[in-house]
Amino acid sequence: MKLNEHIYWQNKARFDLKEDRYETWTLFAVEEGSFRFEIVLPDSAPPLLEPPPMLPLAGEAGFGGAVLCPPGGVLRRETVTPLTFHYVQFEGSEEQSGVCPWMPGLLTFEDVRRLRSNYAHLRRAEGDASPEGRAWTLHLALDLLRLHETERRRELRPEARFTEDALMALAAAEIEARFGAPLPLEALAAELGLSPVQFTRRFRAAFGETPSRFLKSLRLARARRLLGDTELTLAEIAERCGYENGFYLSRVFTAETGLPPSEYRRRRRV
Repeated sequence: MKLNEHIYWQNKARFDLKEDRYETWTLFAVEEGSFRFEIVLPDSAPPLLEPPPMLPLAGEAGFGGAVLCPPGGVLRRETVTPLTFHYVQFEGSEEQSGVCPWMPGLLTFEDVRRLRSNYAHLRRAEGDASPEGRAWTLHLALDLLRLHETERRRELRPEARFTEDALMALAAAEIEARFGAPLPLEALAAELGLSPVQFTRRFRAAFGETPSRFLKSLRLARARRLLGDTELTLAEIAERCGYENGFYLSRVFTAETGLPPSEYRRRRRV
């Protein structure tokens, strides 16, 4: 991933251009005010890593919302009230994997406390052109996207269980955001200030399953979707699901479902 630009606009009464086409991912994250928007998607785009439902491509965005325009997309916009927002451009993921990891459209956020904290860090990071500063800004922007995806998955999974243990809620959110890459749970436990045994016991008490089981269920759910809906090879699917290689994914998949991946794909295509 690469950060191209971050500008913090304050009290912008109107946009200089009523519409613009962007060559990279472009995020408008609103702190104050609101604006109307419409996104015109490009004719061709990488396939989405996650399936629809699509996000709204037109509407009004204010605090608690952000608009994400994809590469090649056109954004039409008009301020409703003076606008304070973060303008962030970045690139990299879809060129590297051939699969689009983000859903363009109107992003909404329920965790207002985390959102305000993120915006405060972004304000402080503006203008820091050092490699460390740019990396931190990119991390903050991507954290907004991960927050939205985590909240969206919970909305789309009404059976998902919740907990009053804030630390374990954070742990579950981190696993959901990072399960598509190698994720040593011992390292995550250390990030949370817990030993692996403490982490496992506390997570099981909160959600009724171990963190390793939760991680596996997320990875296999994505593997099933990619087997059924794409032509990706098993090695490519393994890479997108956080497994070392296709052979290991095949072993885990067969043990869990009773079917080899090839047979599962064949049955889904009938």
